[in-house]
Amino acid sequence: MEYPKFLQRKNVIGITALSSGAGNTIKEVKLSLNHLKEKYRLIITPNVYGEEIVSSSKEERIKELNELLQEDINMLINIRGGDFLYEVLDDINYLEIKKKKLLVMGYSDITPLLYILTTKYDLATVYGLNGKSFDSEILEDYQLNNLKILEGNLIVQKSFLKGKTQSINGNFTSKGLLIGGCLDILRFLFGTDYDYTKNFLEKYQKYGIIWYFDIFSMGSVDVYLTMLQMQKMGYFKYSNTILFGSVLFPKVECNMEYYEGIKKVFKDKNIIYNADIGHVKPVFTLINGSLGEISYQNNKLTLKMELLDENNG
Repeated sequence: MEYPKFLQRKNVIGITALSSGAGNTIKEVKLSLNHLKEKYRLIITPNVYGEEIVSSSKEERIKELNELLQEDINMLINIRGGDFLYEVLDDINYLEIKKKKLLVMGYSDITPLLYILTTKYDLATVYGLNGKSFDSEILEDYQLNNLKILEGNLIVQKSFLKGKTQSINGNFTSKGLLIGGCLDILRFLFGTDYDYTKNFLEKYQKYGIIWYFDIFSMGSVDVYLTMLQMQKMGYFKYSNTILFGSVLFPKVECNMEYYEGIKKVFKDKNIIYNADIGHVKPVFTLINGSLGEISYQNNKLTLKMELLDENNG
């Protein structure tokens, strides 16, 4: 596993819009960018200020990304989530990102880019915040934590609200390589040419695998069936711990609560639901490709992350 260099003050962050643009959230976007400008230099592509549904045409999004990759940047962030990153996957220059060993971060619709970079190209990525996510007047703890982690301070992260995060199987501690993302979009990679999951799992099986899933609006039955699909594909073969974030727009189907469907699939694994992951803030920052230690004690979840020794990884 290759790890990009962590950020230093005045490093350059490239910000683009591979999916949604600022749209009617321009005030929040400008506030967020101003916070980042306090510590870093920014190169912002024009489509960041584009339309909300999709920032610009497919061709323009790739053109602006490629131009950004020619700049001397240290990190790449997508400004927002959305629905249309999937349509540009064939045209992204993954090898250039790998060659430059860029620190790449986002959440939600950015998931395919992060997942492909980590599982196919062995480049660690960060699932945490988008460029728009620093839009508090005064940065909150989870936003400050994110910046600490981006600068290489792998702090211990703990549940923000006691009792919110739940364990199906009680107290436990486990270790494994972290991988995951937004399930709403991640599921569309499985079985495609971008699905290097099995190779990744086999390569890192000795560490064990900890999956985490951020759910935007999938219904409870959809989540249940997707977990069954992944199980049948062998994707949980080396996992004893799986984390599910809180659902932003929950939809309980067929009288099956989310945790009930999850419990039906995983009878012998450590399962966490309503974790601080993804869309429902405050949230953890997770490094795909890092070794995570998960502990659930006294109704609180704790996450420690460390980088693999490259000589042994």
